[in-house]
Amino acid sequence: MCKEHREPSMNLEGSEKRISFVINATEDRVNRLRQAYLDGTLMVDSERLAEKMLAFEQQLEIVFPEKDTP
Repeated sequence: MCKEHREPSMNLEGSEKRISFVINATEDRVNRLRQAYLDGTLMVDSERLAEKMLAFEQQLEIVFPEKDTP
């Protein structure tokens, strides 16, 4: 097999490993959060959460501006 056919395969394998790492890291974080919730040790800063929600909403408005409707 020539080199051209092996490189995409190698790139795909590398991508799969990176994706797997991200998925595993996300699952680990979710599991830690779930356990903290069950233990009663999960602390939520409601003011910080509200600020993040507002910032996210503002970003959405930039990307998807509301159309003026009569």
